[in-house]
Amino acid sequence: MTEARKYSDRLGAIRAEQFEAVATRWNLGRFVKAEQIASGLFGQNVFVTTTAGEFVLRGAPHWVKGPGDAEYRPEDRWQFTKERYFARQLHEHTNVPAPWPMLHDEANDIFGWPYLVMPKMPGACFNERDILKALDPSDRLGVARALGEMLAQMQTLQSPFAGDFSTRTIKLEPYPDGAIAWNVREIQNFAGTAETNGSITTDDRAFIDAIIARALKTVSNRPNTYVHCDYKLNNLAVMKSNGAWRVSGLFDFHEARFADGGLDLVRTACSYLDTEPGLARTFIESYRGNIARDASLAELMPLFVVNDRMKFWEFFAKPNAVASWLRGKTFRSWVAPYLDSILELL
Repeated sequence: MTEARKYSDRLGAIRAEQFEAVATRWNLGRFVKAEQIASGLFGQNVFVTTTAGEFVLRGAPHWVKGPGDAEYRPEDRWQFTKERYFARQLHEHTNVPAPWPMLHDEANDIFGWPYLVMPKMPGACFNERDILKALDPSDRLGVARALGEMLAQMQTLQSPFAGDFSTRTIKLEPYPDGAIAWNVREIQNFAGTAETNGSITTDDRAFIDAIIARALKTVSNRPNTYVHCDYKLNNLAVMKSNGAWRVSGLFDFHEARFADGGLDLVRTACSYLDTEPGLARTFIESYRGNIARDASLAELMPLFVVNDRMKFWEFFAKPNAVASWLRGKTFRSWVAPYLDSILELL
């Protein structure tokens, strides 16, 4: 028996025989090697090479905290059932390069937890900082354009209702009152925690409440599309072919759902505003050039910006451990420049 190797704190130590058992169970040839993946916030992934090809193994599923749960609880079915569902829908109904087939082993006899195995997507994966060193300006422009085109393609996957996988039934279920109300609930939940921690001021609260009130009054017939909820450079792969950049792989679907696709504009646009503001325009114009025009997108965008930015604020602006890039700021003063810039570009 070989010595176990630790691939991440999340996955722990794994022996070669365990990877071989996975390859045997799914007819993936013979195990050759496994490699640690440096990126990834949760440490769930490891690269696996077999005689049949290159794969990603994703294990140790997230605990869940659904409506009515006071604390997070273990539920091994939720994350991977959901990820496989959305990968399949994208693969079968769009031109999005989702990792498919995505093999889901619900048994825990090999590792002690269920896992997914999926093809390793071709191309390079960057974050918003290392791409500045890896590619020249013209190539970065091409990547920004490709990200906008891919976002529009993702949103061709639509649903008759806004919804997500229930942490109780492990099935896709509609939100009781639609996509906008879901955005509002998320904001209220994160803002409530931040308020308890002392990182939301009275002025912040008034700013948030005014944006929520305006969104709830907006009349919109926007469709319920696939929403990734973490659409950004390091959750996809890109490659250049025939002189043009394209997205060659999209992954990490654990926050995916059906809702208003405007939310997925925000994270990438804000990353570009932080690093190369001119590419925020390229990204948004590329996206807008591939979808139908809709005036209500601008009306709802303040809600989407606050939703996305509040998740970062709640985590990084805790009074006893404020991130350096948020020191001396209030939520409103930090968010306002992003919001003004994105609205101008719309």
